[in-house]
Amino acid sequence: MSEFFQMGGYAFYIWSAYGVTAGLLIGFVVWTLISLKHAERELSVLEAIAPRRRQRINASENSNAEP
Repeated sequence: MSEFFQMGGYAFYIWSAYGVTAGLLIGFVVWTLISLKHAERELSVLEAIAPRRRQRINASENSNAEP
């Protein structure tokens, strides 16, 4: 089993490559989750600022649907 972890003398290179890759993947997941939370927060602020716009758009769509 120790021969597996030594990787024929290339253990440092191989395990560091695995570590860097795992670190980058975890970093991308964290970055994505933080960006999602930021976008959701920004959307809720924008919806709170202009709720009448959505009502105005819905009213104009309903008036166009009438024959």
